[in-house]
Amino acid sequence: MSEIKLSPQLFEDVQQAVIQHDAEAAEDVGLLLQYLGAVTGYLLGSQQFERAHKDAFLQELSGFTQHVMDDTDKKMQPAPQSQPLAGNAMGYWEPPAKG
Repeated sequence: MSEIKLSPQLFEDVQQAVIQHDAEAAEDVGLLLQYLGAVTGYLLGSQQFERAHKDAFLQELSGFTQHVMDDTDKKMQPAPQSQPLAGNAMGYWEPPAKG
């Protein structure tokens, strides 16, 4: 696949284009994704490629979509909280000196 340039602005612009077409997509991410899938299917289907080439490209695109989703999901996860050390504490403690 070609190298692409993703940005928050691109994501916002694409979402807004779909929402302008169907306002319900603003509240229903599944509907928004259906539109994006339909656009992908339409654009690929309208190309003058052999069917096997279209199927292979769609498979590759599906894997790429999975990769982007996994990467984004990982980045959206909160950082793990540091856990206190388990076990016995080690060190030397002296009481404060009496004044």
